[in-house]
Amino acid sequence: MIDAGRTPFNNRRKKDILVVSAIDFPIEMKVNKSRWQILFATSVVAAVMEFSGALLQMSALLDWRDIKTVFDALNVSSSDKVNFALYLTLAGGCLAVILWAGATMLRGFTKRGGILTAAALLTGLLTLALPALLIYPYSSVASTLIALSLVLMAGLTYLGMKTPGVEVKERLMMKPLDIAMVAVFSALTAVVTGTTGLMLPSPTGGYTNIGDTIIFVAALLFGVRVGGLVGIIGPVVADLFVGYPRWFVTVLAHGSEGFIAGLGRNRSIAVQTILVVFGGFVMASVYFLVNVFIKGYPVAIVSYARDLFGQALVSIVLGLVLTKAAEKALPSILH
Repeated sequence: MIDAGRTPFNNRRKKDILVVSAIDFPIEMKVNKSRWQILFATSVVAAVMEFSGALLQMSALLDWRDIKTVFDALNVSSSDKVNFALYLTLAGGCLAVILWAGATMLRGFTKRGGILTAAALLTGLLTLALPALLIYPYSSVASTLIALSLVLMAGLTYLGMKTPGVEVKERLMMKPLDIAMVAVFSALTAVVTGTTGLMLPSPTGGYTNIGDTIIFVAALLFGVRVGGLVGIIGPVVADLFVGYPRWFVTVLAHGSEGFIAGLGRNRSIAVQTILVVFGGFVMASVYFLVNVFIKGYPVAIVSYARDLFGQALVSIVLGLVLTKAAEKALPSILH
C-alpha cells in the first residue's frame, strides 16, 4: 500500500475524502491508467452490444405483431405499449449504468465501477429474461448479442474489483441536509409536474409540464445524488397522480436528467447551461425512443419537439434563473 500522505493525483474536494491511496511512481501510474482505459473501452463495447440487441429484439416483436415499419403511425395495444416501454426502459437503464461504470473506472475508481457494473449486469439479465416472462418470442441474433454483452459485464465486474485503482473512503452517501432536500424538492417537483401537467395535456399522449425546473434547481444546488433522486421520485409521484401508465420510463428519463444536471454544481454558468441542456436532451430522447416503438415516428417526433421546446427549454431557463437567485439568497446552506 502506497503512503496515503503523499499528494493524490485525483482532484476531489478534501472534505469528501478521508483516505486516499495514490500511485506515486510514473511507470506504475501509466500502466494502471492503461488498464482503466481498457476497462472503459470494454464497457462501451458491452453497452453498444446490449442496446443493439435490445433494438433488434424490439424490431422482432413489432414484426411478430405484423408491424413492418415504425415510420408510420402504429396501432399497438395498450398492454403491448406498456410491455414494450418496460423492455426499452430496462435496456436503456442497463446502457446508462454500464457507461457510468466505465466512466468511473476511467477515473481510477475501479472497485466502485465494478459495483456499478454488477448493477448493470442484473439489469441486463432482466432485459434478457423479460420477453420470456411476458410470453413474447425471442430474436436469436438479439439474444446472442445481449448474452455476449452480459459476459463482458461479468468480466468487467471481476476486473473492476481486482484492478488497482484509487482507493477513496468517502463520507456517508447522503448527509441529513441532502435527505431533507430530496424530500422537499421531490414534493415540489410532484406538485409542479402534476398541476401543470393537468393544465397542459398533450394531443399525442402524456402531458407537458415544467416540473423539470425544480429538478434542475435541486441538481445544480445540491449535486448528482439529490438531483438524480429528485428526478426519479417527484415525476413518478406525479405520473401516478395523473394516471400515466408508463411511469417507469420516467425513472430513466428524469433520473438521468437530474444526475447529469447535478454535475454542474459549483460550476460556472456556462458549464451549468451546457449540462442542463444535455440533461434535457437526454430526457426528451428517452421518451422519443420509446414513443417510436409504441406510437410510430410521426407521433414520436411531434412529442419530441414538445418535450424539447415546450418542456425542457422553458424549464432550463427558469431553472438557471432560480438557481442563481437561490445561490445569492442562501449562501450559508449551499456552501
